[in-house]
This record gives sequence, C-alpha cells and structure tokens, in this order.
Amino acid sequence: MPKNIVILYTASRLNAQLPGSSYGTCDLEPPIKLVPNDEKCWNDPMQHKSSDPIAALTVLKHSAWFGGLPDALLGKIARLSVQRKYDTGELLFQRGEPGDYLHGVIAGSVRIVTVATDGRELALNTMRAGDIIGEIAVLDGGVRTASSYALEPTTTFVIHRDGFRVLMSQEPPIANHMIRLLCERVRSTSAQVEEVAFLSLPQRLERRLQKFVEETGMGLPCTVKVSQSELASFINASRQAVNGVLQTWAGKGLVELSRGSITIVDLEGISGLNSVSRD
Repeated sequence: MPKNIVILYTASRLNAQLPGSSYGTCDLEPPIKLVPNDEKCWNDPMQHKSSDPIAALTVLKHSAWFGGLPDALLGKIARLSVQRKYDTGELLFQRGEPGDYLHGVIAGSVRIVTVATDGRELALNTMRAGDIIGEIAVLDGGVRTASSYALEPTTTFVIHRDGFRVLMSQEPPIANHMIRLLCERVRSTSAQVEEVAFLSLPQRLERRLQKFVEETGMGLPCTVKVSQSELASFINASRQAVNGVLQTWAGKGLVELSRGSITIVDLEGISGLNSVSRD
C-alpha cells in the first residue's frame, strides 16, 4: 500500500472548494451599517483593503466555532470580514497585544506559540484552512495570550471585535453558541493539563501522532512533515527525549524517521508497547 503523504503545514482540502464552492451562490444579506466595514476597519494597518465574504462564509461553515450556526447567521458574520495576506514568518499578532480581531484561515497555515522564561518556544497549535484564531480575545476584550505567525504564504479573513459584539447583541443565538463553545474549550484545556500531569512522554507522543492521523483522515501509513523539535514543543518535552522514544519505535517498525518528517506506520503497536510499559 502506498504511503499517504500529508504536509500538515499546507491548507486542507477546504482550499480546493473555495473557487467553486457550493456556497458561492449564497445570497448574503446587505452589510450591517454598524459593523467594521468602515473607516476604523479599513484604516487598520493590519488589514488589506479587500473583502471576500464568500471565502469567509466557506471557512465559517466548516469551522468548529461557527459551523453549527444557520446559514443566515453565517452570512451576517461573513459580511464583517476583511481579507489579509501574510508572507512566511510574518506575525499575525503578538502576545500582549490588544485582541481587537479574530482570524479565519482561508489558505495556508499558522503556528500558535508562546515563549518560556528560558526563551524556548512552545508550540501550542498549528492552524490550517477552516480554523478560527484569536476568538477568545475578541470575546472578552483582553490581550493576546500567545503569538502567531504564518508557516507559509497565508490568507486569512479578519473580523473586528466591535462589529462582532454588535452582531451578537442583535442575534442572541450567536452569543449562546459562543458560550457553549467556550465551555467546551475549558474542558479541552483541563484535559491537556491532565495529559502533562499524568501521562508519560511516550503516551503523550502517541496521542499527538494519533491526532495527526485523525486530522489527515487518510489512514496508515501516514507521513507527517514535522521536525522532532516541533513535535517536542507540541507535547512540552525536549527534542532529545522525543528522539529517544521515536528511535525505539523505529527500531520496532512502528514509525519511520526521515529528516523533517515522520511516517506513522502502526498506532496499535505503539499503543500496545505503551500499555506494556505501564504494566
């Protein structure tokens, strides 16, 4: 069986849907006058003076944050959007900045990071097409709790918090939807804390590889374009420790290691090995 080679730092199949999207003929409602398609939004140096509500609508429709809303409400949210393009390595926002807007990734990929006191970068997540970034700061008006930068040429849409909050006040179902998702986020964060506190390094590494496979949806074997340093930052471990575990798994044929990539061959075998170690 040929390997399913997947580059995690590129846009998902969603990108292929954008030009000919089934939502391309959706009748978007006229712009709401109180939303930031106004001077405040257009004069913001972080935003390009262009708008593509159809692309924004497609991302919103497939996103975990907004996908459960009716099309009519999604159309209203899409009308708030302004498009922005980033070069590789360009910052979307920095930790400590005001959280004035959220991003929806249309194409490309974005790394979310924080920096430890010793200067070590900790990767919190990698966001790809269809993902929403910065929604917490937009909702509570606080500062950014992490930084983000483009891993490759990336296109996003941005929605300013002023317009979004006006829309939430006009449409209570949107506010109720956000409350439910925030509760889910709290539960997810608690689970991540428990992983670090109670799971061994091999177990955390197994879960991260499992997540990679689930994200691709293409089965095994699955080749992931990720360095061991990046993988270590995902699970809050050192590169040396991660390399030791991977070398053990590679020796048993459970994974294959190449420069800048890992091929996941046998997740059941990895799980079985970790179960034996726990016993």
